[in-house]
Amino acid sequence: MKKATAEQVELILKLYELRREAVMRQACSFVGGQFLPSSTEELVRIVRKGGQETGFVLQVFGCWDMVCAFVKHGVLSEGIVYDTCQEMYFRYAKIQPYLKQFRKVMRLPEWMENLEGVVEGSAKGRARIARMQESIQAVAESKT
Repeated sequence: MKKATAEQVELILKLYELRREAVMRQACSFVGGQFLPSSTEELVRIVRKGGQETGFVLQVFGCWDMVCAFVKHGVLSEGIVYDTCQEMYFRYAKIQPYLKQFRKVMRLPEWMENLEGVVEGSAKGRARIARMQESIQAVAESKT
């Protein structure tokens, strides 16, 4: 495994600071908590309706897609992102079952393409997503 550069560590720390910003904390709280789409239709409805929740979803996923673009273009290593950005995988696990159909319905074929590529681009990433989806399912079932 390659050693992280000082620049990569600095960028990860800046990303962590961004997550501490007040509006981003609200957005992360919503997407990490009550945001539990159970179908493509529900995900589409949340994104189309506008307002604060739509903004939260787009802000959080847009941020993680940007991080993954940094990985794609060699600015950050996939390993350091895997080790330091577990919440990214958790958030992605919530939309992954609906992503392909969402793209078709919304006519956004590239939406979250960087995020998908990094998260699902390794066996470790796919295994993490599967574990997180099991956890998300258990939470959803406990709320019904």
